[in-house]
Amino acid sequence: FVGLVSASTDAGRAKGKLPDWLSIHKDKEKLSHYMSLARQRHAESIQKARDAYFHGGPAESNTFSLDSLQFDEYSIDSPGSIPDFKDELERRCFVTKRNTPLFTAEECKDMIDKAEAHFAGGEWTSLPSGQYDVAGFWIKSIPACHEWFNRMVQERLFPLLAKKFPDFCPDMKDLVVDNAYLFKYTPETGRRTDIHTDSGCLSFTIALNGNGEYSGGGTWFEGLQGGDSSVIEMDVGQCTVRPGGVRHCGQAVTSGTRYIIGGFCMNNNRIEYNRMLMGLGSEETQKGNLKKAEEALEAAIALNPDFDGPYSHLADLLKKQGNTEKAQKVLEHCLEHVNPNGSETAYSLGALYMDQEQYDKAIKCMNVCLELDEADADAMMMLAQICAAKQDDAGEESWYQRIVATPGAKKELMGKAFCNLGVLHSGSDKEIEYYEKSLQLNPDSFPASYSLACAYASKEDWDPAVVVFRKAIDVSKDGTDDQKQALLNLYRATMGKLQRENPSGASSREEMMKRFVEIMGEENFQKLSAMRQQ
Repeated sequence: FVGLVSASTDAGRAKGKLPDWLSIHKDKEKLSHYMSLARQRHAESIQKARDAYFHGGPAESNTFSLDSLQFDEYSIDSPGSIPDFKDELERRCFVTKRNTPLFTAEECKDMIDKAEAHFAGGEWTSLPSGQYDVAGFWIKSIPACHEWFNRMVQERLFPLLAKKFPDFCPDMKDLVVDNAYLFKYTPETGRRTDIHTDSGCLSFTIALNGNGEYSGGGTWFEGLQGGDSSVIEMDVGQCTVRPGGVRHCGQAVTSGTRYIIGGFCMNNNRIEYNRMLMGLGSEETQKGNLKKAEEALEAAIALNPDFDGPYSHLADLLKKQGNTEKAQKVLEHCLEHVNPNGSETAYSLGALYMDQEQYDKAIKCMNVCLELDEADADAMMMLAQICAAKQDDAGEESWYQRIVATPGAKKELMGKAFCNLGVLHSGSDKEIEYYEKSLQLNPDSFPASYSLACAYASKEDWDPAVVVFRKAIDVSKDGTDDQKQALLNLYRATMGKLQRENPSGASSREEMMKRFVEIMGEENFQKLSAMRQQ
């Protein structure tokens, strides 16, 4: 195996401990096959990048000179490794100094104006980042922004990357932009990104507006060395370039608006085996070819066992196939031997422990997540569920309260937390308030709608009970147990409302039936009748 891999300097040499459950490295022919598939994907990715963004040599009339730029330099010291070229790409970040920005304030404002003009009169699109969504767009999708960006890639970004990483890309012609985006961070439209690694061997971030226009922000890097904190803050026009495989996130913006451009680059001639194999694994999983997906991910691990990315993907795939025993071994190996701070691995392993009722181990895994990111609402929800399983109502409530107080937590999670708070406060004055807050965040939530309706019904407040039971039925799937239970309770609430409207029973049977159907709704009445005939 070592001989096979060392013959390709692109793949690098596996230095980490190869686990007992991994066997693909023993089959040189199979490993070679997957490396060949990775090369094919690389060629396809390069062509897509060439079709989407600038590639080539320097502009003939370029008047911009890199010689005047000054840089702050940082190093990264964190567990594990980057996905590819770990022996060639030093984990270093270069940031243009404030007094020598890569772009002028006018150039940056021009880009912001183009983006805002495109979305004038409407809401910005959003891009997902793990637990969060951020207002933004892929630059290739807006022509005016695309033209500006391509020009700047040729004039400045590619020359800068070639200058700072000369051993990896001695010529800017070696580079292509895999993709690039523009983010608009605000507290309302998305304040931060999740902790992640980029999909490219080299990355860049450009600050499009001054850091006096917002509070918070900046880019957090795991293990950042050389500064006063783990966050790099930039003013308008400054640019950071770095290897794409270092873990980072956009820090939360607490007020104002922060605009940035981010992007990922590939080298025409250098194959990112690990990233390509992870992509192949995802593609084969979507096609239902689970065995091929498993082999692709195991090949990625064999080529670089020190990168934690493929491990959690492989474990998820194994769980889908019912092989939880091996999935657990994969995740435990990754946390013990690869990256003890890997939050994605820790969360997946914690979920397995939770299913096995090994609550103390699950708690330790969730603590790993929260030590890396104190705003990890998914980990908080898992801890709340552990408390619920242990019948620790006080602990469960404390985690729900922390979720709803976490700025930027996803609406779905906050809505679920509010709904569960309502359940914990059943019969109290706060119960209905919590359900209503849940529905403000997730209007189509069946649990919150049904629970709110039940809360009204328990108080014999029939009018809102009927309204909300009908809504719960509308958002439920036809024929499900949820819908059947809501229909039965709507029937009871309708009876209660009718009895209050007609306490003496003076109305005729026909009048009562007509009113009954009117309150329930004709469609709901028919569903109830059909259900009772089954």
